[in-house]
Amino acid sequence: MLEMNQDLVEKLKNMNENLLSIYQKTPTDNSIIRQKLQLSNAEIRHIPRFSTKVLSEWLNGKEVAAVDGSVNQTKGETPHILYLFQALAKTTNGFSCQASDIYSPLLHRKEVDDESTPANDRSHLLAKLELEVAIELLEKRPLAILLMDGALYHYRIDAPDQWDILRKKAIEKDVLLVGVSEEITTENLVKLEPFQPFEKQPHTYDRDLLFGVLQQEEMVFVEKIQSKAGLQSVWMRLTSDPAITGFDVLEEQAAFKEEIASLLLTLTPRDGRGIPLWLDHIDREIRVTDKLVEALVEQYIDPEIRKKFFEKKRGSRPY
Repeated sequence: MLEMNQDLVEKLKNMNENLLSIYQKTPTDNSIIRQKLQLSNAEIRHIPRFSTKVLSEWLNGKEVAAVDGSVNQTKGETPHILYLFQALAKTTNGFSCQASDIYSPLLHRKEVDDESTPANDRSHLLAKLELEVAIELLEKRPLAILLMDGALYHYRIDAPDQWDILRKKAIEKDVLLVGVSEEITTENLVKLEPFQPFEKQPHTYDRDLLFGVLQQEEMVFVEKIQSKAGLQSVWMRLTSDPAITGFDVLEEQAAFKEEIASLLLTLTPRDGRGIPLWLDHIDREIRVTDKLVEALVEQYIDPEIRKKFFEKKRGSRPY
């Protein structure tokens, strides 16, 4: 059994006490936050679940689809890295569009005034690939709604040209374009006057402030802080998990926020992690695993090139 360093144990205990003293909330605190939301003109609403009949009528013969992408890399440091990308767009009826790509900084000379980084290139390539399969699926199938993995805003930043094409086609074809986020990384609530007392905390992420505040099957929308760059976002709690998830939608389609929330709730297991099951299915199907990367590199990259560029010394440690 591993013998724990007592000094490290004491430091962990002290860290725990500090975190509790700053961030721990009580049920009373949750009630206070709900009051602050109301003072901020927030719309807090129960989300109705679609029955099978209502869902069928709402879809009106059209399909539900989701898009996800995955990237993984060889174990190394820049530029001695090989990235493998995959993206999949698929309807619940089984029709799919798939794309893949590879990238290595070793093949791209960095210009003096080039401010891009491998991380930026990676984000751009993955977003571009996801948008390409989304556009292809949207052109080939009669869709009612297209769910994207993650906030729509990041596509606007990472691959603006492809994003503009998808946005215009979704509006033209009356396809609801929705980004579903499982990690809320914004700090917008503290910008509102009722929440300013929380500014004394070192970090005031919206996801932390709203942890346990919403009841199961509730959504909240605060127009002052959830409308940005042609998009509107909504926070929600779909399951027994007290953490919030969210979605954003095109401003032109924002009138359908409540219907979108109902669909997402209907597609999400009651005791799950708050993400529609079809998105998780796409994620599992398209994921680029470590084993897949290792197998492909071993089979298709020359042994000398592999050892020279893509194998690390630490991989040969005897422990």
